[in-house]
Parts: sequence; C-alpha cells; structure tokens
Amino acid sequence: MFRAGIPALLLCASLAFAAPLAAQATPVAPATAKVHAEKAPKPPTKDELTEDQASFLALVSREHPLDPANYKPKDLRDVANSGHELRKDASAALESLLSAARKDSKSLVLLSAYRSYERQVSLFNGYKARYGTDYATRISAAPGTSEHQLGLAADIGLSTGQCNLKECFGDTAGGMWLASNAADFGFIIRYPSDGEKITGYKYEPWHLRYIGTDHAKAMAKSKAGTFEAYQATLLKAAKTPKAPKAKPKPPTDAQVKEQRESLLVLRFLPPYRDWSTGYDFGR
Repeated sequence: MFRAGIPALLLCASLAFAAPLAAQATPVAPATAKVHAEKAPKPPTKDELTEDQASFLALVSREHPLDPANYKPKDLRDVANSGHELRKDASAALESLLSAARKDSKSLVLLSAYRSYERQVSLFNGYKARYGTDYATRISAAPGTSEHQLGLAADIGLSTGQCNLKECFGDTAGGMWLASNAADFGFIIRYPSDGEKITGYKYEPWHLRYIGTDHAKAMAKSKAGTFEAYQATLLKAAKTPKAPKAKPKPPTDAQVKEQRESLLVLRFLPPYRDWSTGYDFGR
C-alpha cells in the first residue's frame, strides 16, 4: 500500500505546484475604459445673455453698451506676471493657451487685456485725432462699448513683433495656430475677416474673447460666423426663469365663519341631508 501511494503523492505534489503557475499565466482582463462624452453647454437664461454683464456670454458693442458705462469686473487678476489683467477664469485659460503655444514652438505674447473706461476714453480719442471719427470707430470701441472693459478680451501678438495688431497676423504661423486652438481654451476670434457688417469692426485675428470652453466649441460646431450670430441663437432658445408660484393663503377667521354659516343653512334644506359633513373648510 505504501508503494502504491507514492505515485499518488507525487501526482498531488505536481498539481499543487502547477496551480500557482497556471494562475500566474492566466491573462488579466483589462479594465473597462471610461468614455467621457462631450457635454452640451448649459442653456443660458435671457438675463445671462442680455442683463448680466458679469456673464461670459455678455454681448458688448455699439448697439449694446455697458451699463453703467464705467463698469468694472470684480475678479480681475494678473495674467502670467505680464502686468495685464483679465477676469480670473479668462486669465487662467489664457495662461494655459500661451503655455500650449510655447510647447508647439509658437511664441505668442499678451499685448493688451482689461482696459478701464478712462483708458478707453484716451485710446479712442487718440484714434479719432489721428484717423478721423469714421475710421476710428472701425478699429476701436467708443468708451463704454469695449469688450476689453469686460475683462474677457485679450490682444495677442508674436514675441518678434511681426504683424502685431495687423491683419497679416492671421497669416503668420502663430496667428494660424491661435485660430485653430483658441476654442480649446474657451476663446473665439471675436472679429472675423468676413464679419464687419455684423460686428462693426475690421478683421482682428489678434483679438480674443473668452466665452468658456463649452460655448467656444459649441460656437465652432454651430458654424456661427460671429459671436452676435451665436448669441442670437442662444437667445432664441433661452428660457425665461419661472417666477415661483405663490402659495395659497389660508382662509381668515371671518371666511371660515361665513363658510360654516352657509353650510348650516344647507343642512336644513330638503332632503335634509347633513351637507356640512366633510366640508369644514376651516380644518
């Protein structure tokens, strides 16, 4: 029996050693990858589009001036120690954009950002004196109608100074990179080459406007040629906030007394049913 048991013991031992090896050789199923679908931006209300100057979707132009004219945003901060300010979210987004441009060997620099009402007065008057009122209004905003005053607009140029603040900037490698990548950081080219009849301003490939990543990408996808056109689409679909429903007021003591007296009269009318049962409005 002892000899007969040796092969059995050897077989058991081999199986015992083989089990861990087999477990190690078994391929582990890969974890299921999570797919993050791009969400559509939250539909803004009419107030956000037309009344709230702090909204990223606020439209400011000659037809839509700021109110008050000397409006100043509350959350301005310096952009990458440049001495130029933008609102907090726009500032962080522009810093990311400039960093990404450097990684792609595009040396973009910030030329201008937030401007106060007083600064815009000085600039506009200077353009008028130099070019005359008609041309000045095509290249500069009158005080109180400038996007720069919102703290959401920035002028971008090249570190070399090539074509800065000129239409030819759009044909440079940096200008083309900016047009292709701005939406990924929440910006749009605010005054496109074919939009002067709508925007009122000449082509400015250097002028960025922050509207948030979701809306910048949605605007590009919608093929809206200008921010005015995109905003009009949003306005058409916008919902006016519903006013809260007023809660019904409880009846006064006089009303309860009147209801009870009315039911008391019904109680003695033919066929003499007790009409008051279950109809005590004062309960």
